[in-house]
Amino acid sequence: MRVLLTGSSGPKVGSMVAKHLAALHDVVGVDAAAGNFTRHVADITEMTDGDWRYRLEGVEAVVHFAALHAPHRTTHTRSEFMRTNVDATSRLLDAARRCGVKRFLLASSTSVYGRAMRPTRNEAIWVTEKLEPDAEDIYDETKLAAEQLCREAFTTEFVTAALRFSRSFPEPLPLMALYRLYRGVDARDVAQAFARALEAQLRQFEALNVSASTPFRQGDCQALYADAPAVLQQRCPALVAAFAKRRWELPPSIDRVYVVEKATDLLGYRPQYDWRQVLEPGLARPRAPVV
Repeated sequence: MRVLLTGSSGPKVGSMVAKHLAALHDVVGVDAAAGNFTRHVADITEMTDGDWRYRLEGVEAVVHFAALHAPHRTTHTRSEFMRTNVDATSRLLDAARRCGVKRFLLASSTSVYGRAMRPTRNEAIWVTEKLEPDAEDIYDETKLAAEQLCREAFTTEFVTAALRFSRSFPEPLPLMALYRLYRGVDARDVAQAFARALEAQLRQFEALNVSASTPFRQGDCQALYADAPAVLQQRCPALVAAFAKRRWELPPSIDRVYVVEKATDLLGYRPQYDWRQVLEPGLARPRAPVV
């Protein structure tokens, strides 16, 4: 399959997705910066319909990563966010449909849930796709607007979906390890999710959470918020021991848990990289996924 991937030079996730997809498909990378998997160096905000048509020749699917992200809120204006995350997405969607592309996957973010993830009843929020997003800033707003464009574009001949992936960038090791339990994901698992979404049979537009597997259960939410160490000891004693060995503190409270059951059911997504790969990156093989 020929796949056009925007944001193919992204240092955190885009290049990892490009590498993974390139092992399976013919990837046409587009990015404002050069990269190993980028064939066309171009700014998506400046690309016309004609520019896209040239690059979409023979393309069967589009994976759209190029965007302004949360850290850009301090360096870019609202209009720049709109121009990049919404207007450019709209033009690419239109060009893809006209060029006979069959599938369009949008890289979205769990950040779109925004204020809905703030606990109001002294219990952690169980974040499934049924949770109604409540945008907190321009990043959330524009990602939701791009999702809506994809939702409206869906047809049986032009399948669209948005994959809302969680935190996947480098952070202090204690945080990264903890986040893999409830609000983080390895870039390699993000790549797996997009690869599976290219093949999955989807009957309507879908927004899907993509995160690491969690050992927690929905019934843990109140205890997670009130006494996270006790729940961690029950559900993940090996992590508690690893933290004690390193003299790292456990968080007193956990405020949310991202749930990936929908992606598991619809895509066959199986997260492979958990907190162990954070603390022991040299592990030869990932742990079996939690199902």
